Amino acid sequence: MLEGYYIVENTGVVPAERRFKFKDLKAWGYDLHLGTIDGKEAYFVSRTGTHEEGETYTQDGREYHITETQREIPKNARLLARIVIERGQPYLEFWLEAEEANYPLAKEDPRLILHRFWTAKKFNQLEKHVGSVGLTTDFFKDRVFVKSLPLPFEEYPPKVRRVLREVRDVHRDLTGFGRFVFQYYGEEDKTHNYRLWWLLPTIHLFDIEVSNEVDKILAMLD
Repeated sequence: MLEGYYIVENTGVVPAERRFKFKDLKAWGYDLHLGTIDGKEAYFVSRTGTHEEGETYTQDGREYHITETQREIPKNARLLARIVIERGQPYLEFWLEAEEANYPLAKEDPRLILHRFWTAKKFNQLEKHVGSVGLTTDFFKDRVFVKSLPLPFEEYPPKVRRVLREVRDVHRDLTGFGRFVFQYYGEEDKTHNYRLWWLLPTIHLFDIEVSNEVDKILAMLD
């Protein structure tokens, strides 16, 4: 990717923490419960459909009792999440921030959650073309079927330019950060030949709307 490339780039500090909605938590594959942990009132999560209201169970040496399974984020509370790197491995930490206390919910491998999330939502482009996952996640897509040189931007057709506008909109309106490197080799037999590499903040990809937009853009030239 040393010649004939077009770059869409928004630089700065990589976002690592943000607020999420209840539907995002559900999409990750979790139920949110109010109950007790070792007799102390708390909010906590379990994998979707694994535990029911009124149930008491033991996990990692702690006793959990479910008083009520929540159907929305409790009033005066926020669902927050962040990406951390520990000993070279990424983790997604998420918790409930309430007026009276903060409740840690889980610390999981973000790659496993994204796989579960993207598979359930049929975000096939994301699942197929993802590379590495850390504070940032990169996607690489190679659809070059003919031997030729990449074209300059002036020769891009309207459909390709629309894709680039969509990328700029994602960076500006949804993530505030990103790097998109693109090479276009023209169209042959109604097939666009191109290669792209897209870097985005991982934490934003846990948002249903963001992942949906990125997935649609990755599919636009197919």
